[in-house]
Amino acid sequence: DGIYTAPTDEALKRDIELSMALGFNGARLHEKVFDPRTLYWADRLGYLVWGEFPNWGLDHSHPLALQRFLAEWLTALERDYSHPSVVGWCPFNETPEDQDPELLRMVYRATKAADLTRPVIDSSGYTHVETDMWDVHDYNHGRTLPQFEERYDSFGRGGEPFVNHPQTEGRWRGQPYWVSEYGGIWWNPGQADDRAWGYGDRPRTVEEFVSRYRTLTETLLRNPRMGAFCYTQLTDVEQEVNGLYYYDRRPKFDAATMAQIRAINSQPAAVEKH
Repeated sequence: DGIYTAPTDEALKRDIELSMALGFNGARLHEKVFDPRTLYWADRLGYLVWGEFPNWGLDHSHPLALQRFLAEWLTALERDYSHPSVVGWCPFNETPEDQDPELLRMVYRATKAADLTRPVIDSSGYTHVETDMWDVHDYNHGRTLPQFEERYDSFGRGGEPFVNHPQTEGRWRGQPYWVSEYGGIWWNPGQADDRAWGYGDRPRTVEEFVSRYRTLTETLLRNPRMGAFCYTQLTDVEQEVNGLYYYDRRPKFDAATMAQIRAINSQPAAVEKH
């Protein structure tokens, strides 16, 4: 049982079941090409996923690196194309502001040429150049929670959307808009680890955690222009202690609190009513 390899097929299935038990209907399969059995179980269980690729530390300016990246990315698309659970593709995550925009455009267009049936995001979060959907990453909460609420309530009333890097990104052109990373609230009571971290200031009580989770999620749910959202994250990973489950998949909260989280996630979204 390693970071990249699940111990059993049942463990792959269980990850999806743990997510669905909290009211989630899908996930970003984040920055790696997942085991095909994960997609099999997503198909069988009715769980929606985004196909992604491990792009960290890749020197995109080097011709050989780009050649190998593109070949492997398109191979992954070909392998997973027929899985109905895959609802979109995203080859890059949080590319830097000085990233060559033509590279993002080229990979976006190569992906579209390989699959005309699904939406493609050029680079999740930022920096967008040519994209079918406009997603952002927003970890405001705690002391900055009012800013998060106002940002999306204003957008819901017809205002301009939040953009991660307005200086370098193209202008939003009305594409479906969603928050593909938010939350990341850290919670690791009784576990001392100097490396541990999460986003924002740490809640002091379970009640404060749930209140913050509720405000963040309901802000997005009530927005009629919000196409989707994705919470960070299902389980702890290495030093990131912002999961709703521990690394070994034990629940972090008692049954009543987990039921509260499920109830929050299971509310109908405003976009479903329009």
